[in-house]
Amino acid sequence: MINGTKAVDRALRWGMVGGGGTSQIGYIHRSAALRDNNFQLLAGAFDIDAERGRAFGTSLGVAAERCYPDYETLFAAEAAREDGIEAVSVATPNNTHFAICRAALNAGLHVVCEKPLCFTTQEADELERLCAEKNKLIGVTYGYAGHQLIQQAREMIAQGMLGEIRIVNMQFAHGFHHEAVELQNASTRWRVDPRFVGPSYVLGDLATHPLFLAETMAPQLKVKRLLCARQSFVATRAPLEDNAFVMMEYDNGAVGTLWASAVNCGSMHGQKIRIVGAKASLEWWDEQPNQLRYEV
Repeated sequence: MINGTKAVDRALRWGMVGGGGTSQIGYIHRSAALRDNNFQLLAGAFDIDAERGRAFGTSLGVAAERCYPDYETLFAAEAAREDGIEAVSVATPNNTHFAICRAALNAGLHVVCEKPLCFTTQEADELERLCAEKNKLIGVTYGYAGHQLIQQAREMIAQGMLGEIRIVNMQFAHGFHHEAVELQNASTRWRVDPRFVGPSYVLGDLATHPLFLAETMAPQLKVKRLLCARQSFVATRAPLEDNAFVMMEYDNGAVGTLWASAVNCGSMHGQKIRIVGAKASLEWWDEQPNQLRYEV
């Protein structure tokens, strides 16, 4: 809600899968969803431990009988209620996303899912087919694109204020994991375990954000080919990378670079994007999100 007009005339009945007390992202989902009273949290399967999940859910004000042990029970029980949930957020480890999203769509629910939605194009095609078949929405949370100055940059580029785009420079390089912090932090541990996170660490967890910002700001640019170099500076993370460099060529002749890192010592967040055109450049930094540099 940017202009003060609500998008819905009532709060949607909403549930969560994951996002329990030890979740890094669950609180963010809840605070954002409740911010403008567009969602009402009524049910959930908040934790792989059913009792812990029930205790956490009731602490949020969810009725104990609507705190379920797993997502299958959640979807089945809520579908049987006249006041059952209409939408669900998925905030679980990566390897579970596809199965949960598929089950949610089959249960007739709108879905907001943490990235990645799935691991293969075949799985993505199946979810796209289900969305059309069930007439439901599924979305992935790339929240940085909601900053108003990202939309401002998109309009400026569309109006030709930068001229033809020549260079796109992207980075998301923080320093919080320059040591093996996962050895002491369970909520970080699964992020560097390929059994749960999938085939990538910082490319999947970090690099996708500035890439999405670039696609939002300059949607006309299409990547033609790329080259990637990956490193595991904390050796126990191999084969997953904690640092990576990507070089890209776009179909209009522009070039792009992307640096993704969790070992950039001293960096608080380090997500920046700079787009260079023939007439001017734009630069945005998420640590100062209300500033957009326009340089001629």
